Amino acid sequence: MLRTVGGGYTFRWGRGSGVITVHRGDVRGSHGDEALVDTVRVGRDWVDDRDLRVEARRWLRAEQQAAQSRCAATEQDR
Repeated sequence: MLRTVGGGYTFRWGRGSGVITVHRGDVRGSHGDEALVDTVRVGRDWVDDRDLRVEARRWLRAEQQAAQSRCAATEQDR
């Protein structure tokens, strides 16, 4: 299962794999991990792509908050 979010990230998940892999950009058609950004552990009991959407949103929110924190820290260093 692939889900690309605005071309920014692609989330891959295989039923029963227990992980989601997050890749930078639209990597549909690619099988390599060159653009791998993160691996997120999830329950093996996931059954459909709704679970993937929920976790992708959670990951994106956390990534956005981390980016804002990094930006604020950079501003303080100036």
